[in-house]
Amino acid sequence: MHESDDLRSQLLDLVSQTAARGERELPSLRDLATRFSVSPNTVKKLLLELDGETKVYAIHGRGFFLQLPGDPAPGSEGFDPTPESDQVREPIGPVAVDTRYSPVPEEGRALHQERLSVRDCVVVIGQLGRATDPTGAPSNRFLQFVQIRQHLQSLGFQLSWAAIGYDKFGNLNQAEVKALQLQLAAMGERLAGILLLDAGYGRSQPLWELATEATNRPVVWFHTSPVPDSDLPEQLPGNAHILEPDWTALGGILGQHLIANYHPQKVVLLPSPGEKGLPPQLWELRETLLKTWGPRWLCTLEWFDVFPEGLPKDPARSFAGKLRRLLLDTGLTRYELDRYFRSARSLDASLWICADDLLALAALDHFDTHCSPNEPRPGVVGFGNHPFSLARGLCTVDPSWPTFVEKAVELFSGYGRRNKVPTYHVVVAPSNSTYGGNILARTEDEF
Repeated sequence: MHESDDLRSQLLDLVSQTAARGERELPSLRDLATRFSVSPNTVKKLLLELDGETKVYAIHGRGFFLQLPGDPAPGSEGFDPTPESDQVREPIGPVAVDTRYSPVPEEGRALHQERLSVRDCVVVIGQLGRATDPTGAPSNRFLQFVQIRQHLQSLGFQLSWAAIGYDKFGNLNQAEVKALQLQLAAMGERLAGILLLDAGYGRSQPLWELATEATNRPVVWFHTSPVPDSDLPEQLPGNAHILEPDWTALGGILGQHLIANYHPQKVVLLPSPGEKGLPPQLWELRETLLKTWGPRWLCTLEWFDVFPEGLPKDPARSFAGKLRRLLLDTGLTRYELDRYFRSARSLDASLWICADDLLALAALDHFDTHCSPNEPRPGVVGFGNHPFSLARGLCTVDPSWPTFVEKAVELFSGYGRRNKVPTYHVVVAPSNSTYGGNILARTEDEF
């Protein structure tokens, strides 16, 4: 049964039960929306479309009512939607019946008092200034936040921003910390939860710890790239929720796709800047390809192969370098990126597999800037299904972000509409793509 059909059936049952008790007034839209975990607009639309035995009508500024047998027609002389008894009271003049459908809920009740008991506010904590990478592309973490915001606003939630973040030394401003605590306390029962853009791993005062201690409501954040186990907290409180795909499964999906569609050629694996070793998705991909192709076709270029002492700006062995390990926050210069990619080009691989789409986008920029049009270019594959990657004709692995967005909305609203299991697949670029289309169909002798 479709969700709207199920809700319509529940509303018909409510109308029947109310009429059986001889009552005429239905609960407010806000109460019904909270009861059924949908938006007030959805309840209003379905109420006006009900075609059961008992007529439902709206009175502007007063609410929704039922016309029981023997009642005067709505809007006629002697009509009163709220009689004190089963008998209609003395005529009070015609009452205007609102038969229009408006996208704005109209209840005419003490809205402020009703909203006090409804959890309809989500606080967002994080810094958007760090939401882009050196190519100018917004990070996937920021894109998921935009999707969550749109879903929550469609359900009637309000989002507020908490002005708090880390300085260049990795410390929080204590005045901002106090302001956040007061902001959460002022919301009271209206607080539905907290959405973190930055969990603050490795800092002396992590944001996830500050948020989970300030409230018992859900605190949600995304991992749009793997986080080393050494950086993760040993134990999270019950109201902390990390949403991330199965990175190992992503690598296995890409490995099987390459085995089925790609002729064995030299493949180079490119991990994220500053990382030692391969992240889970590249490690699983490597193991999958080794079982079928053998070691002849695979190589890895770590950043420490190019920068033995660590990245020049912030050595990864330092505390600052560890904090800035991801591409969107490494502080890499264009020269450092180009130096790394020039080393990768010297390997003469026909396919580059990057740890994430942001690194793959930077690789595309390098080819467009430093390579001649006739120079053979390797195919480039990333992870994350970033919209900019699709626009640039890049093969990428889809981690099913909409599923995790829906899970976040469910945690805040308490209403699980779908609760789908994530499904991962490879998004193949168009066949005319320079970097990700027919490159996968090349034979061994063509490179």
